[in-house]
Amino acid sequence: MNPQAPVAPVDYLRAVLQRWRLVVLVVALCAGTALAVSLSSEKQYDATAQLLLRAQEPVDPLFDPVGSAASRDPERALNTEVQLITIGPTAQRVRNQLNLDRTADELLEQVEVTTSSTSDIVELSARDTNPVLAARIANAFADAYVQFRVESASERYREAADLVQRRLLALSPVERRTPQGLELQARRQNLLLAAEQKAADAMVVRRASVPDSAARPRPKLAAAIGIVLGLLLGVGVALILQLVDRRLKDEHEVEEFFNLPVLAAIPRPARRAPAFDDPAQREAYGLLAANMRAAEIGDASSVIMISSPSPADGKTSVTIGAARAYARLGLSVVVIEADLRRPAFARYTDVSFSAGLTGVLAGRSVAKELLWLDADTLLPSDRAGADGAVGILPAGDVPDNPQRLLSDPGMRRVVETARTMADIVLIDSAPLGTVNDAAALAPLVEGVVLVARLNQTTKDAARRALRTVGNLDANALGVVVTDAGGGERHVYYASSSSRDATADPVSARSRGG
Repeated sequence: MNPQAPVAPVDYLRAVLQRWRLVVLVVALCAGTALAVSLSSEKQYDATAQLLLRAQEPVDPLFDPVGSAASRDPERALNTEVQLITIGPTAQRVRNQLNLDRTADELLEQVEVTTSSTSDIVELSARDTNPVLAARIANAFADAYVQFRVESASERYREAADLVQRRLLALSPVERRTPQGLELQARRQNLLLAAEQKAADAMVVRRASVPDSAARPRPKLAAAIGIVLGLLLGVGVALILQLVDRRLKDEHEVEEFFNLPVLAAIPRPARRAPAFDDPAQREAYGLLAANMRAAEIGDASSVIMISSPSPADGKTSVTIGAARAYARLGLSVVVIEADLRRPAFARYTDVSFSAGLTGVLAGRSVAKELLWLDADTLLPSDRAGADGAVGILPAGDVPDNPQRLLSDPGMRRVVETARTMADIVLIDSAPLGTVNDAAALAPLVEGVVLVARLNQTTKDAARRALRTVGNLDANALGVVVTDAGGGERHVYYASSSSRDATADPVSARSRGG
């Protein structure tokens, strides 16, 4: 038994697939919400102007050391110029030029500058709810920066000319007429001329045009992001629920958790199916009877206890369904209802029972007072028929102390008497994971069959039942899964008469017990 088996990646995948409807719902909600928010958002337009920014050439290596240093690191110089585009003075100039009712900082939040590592082209984008205003802002920033570069270049030339002038003033009249002095005078004149020409290393290569379509919102992108986020969220929720939800979900999980073979998977009865006439259940109980026969020990009549981890897992319906399937195979079966806490055999027949098991153990009746029922109709019939028959010893009156009553030596005599009367004896006991009544019955049986209902039996209850079976050193034959679904419900028949040769199911009333 392996209730602590490590979790494999396929288990996570199975958990997600089991809750695929939840995942789809979360994806739909996230995508729908993102799409709705996107469609309801105010449209924003992007207008882009392109600038050519060249690294500033030094005015003169001797008189412009800053420019010389910048020219040695063109990437740094370009990044510096890009940052200068989005500074407060530039924004303030644009704000005044366009007469905008927003601050310089708010205006700068609308502007974005991007560069390329392969060219000196810089893109200046402005975003606004008004497409015309977006284009005007982009062009105004581009023009303001070009003007800034012109003024900056002129200022640098004038500063260099002033520096040359100071050098000339430091010379004597005789030194000014020397070749070096004449060169300084010529250089000063050239610098002043360059300052007046207002040449700059920046120019607008493409002015921003009025955008035709909105850049934001983007409904398709928002929906795609919503789908991705919804998928991640849905899978996360499914995995969290898998950790929180302690119920066993499918046959594979039941088999792995119990570390026992699944003897049969009993499907839910079809809707509006006649009592005891669901083909899928009949086939499932026939398979259960065949597997239980294969697991029987020895040649003598076997006694098998059928129990479950918790109430309402379907142990009683499985007990009666297996008994009917045995009888369909021509075997005689005795079913003893040893669940003295919540007896449920009365659900499956309208015939009044005798004193039952409690009456036998109390000495008010004898163990041979069984109610023999026909396997096909669950009505009284003669045991001498072609088919086998089911002998039922119901629980009787509910005692005050069931465990003490089941521990009475008379219980062994009841089991031995039933063994002599039938080919197989089935004992329906109280849930193993809830009470300890099975401790008194375990020494009387050759094997134990556990019943687990999908989406109801919890791992904690199953772990307790497994621990009880292990402590009693009982022979666990396997697990019967109830409420199985999702498989094909088509049953293959050669003719209508062959229905009578197949193991019968328990009716739709068999969901209890």
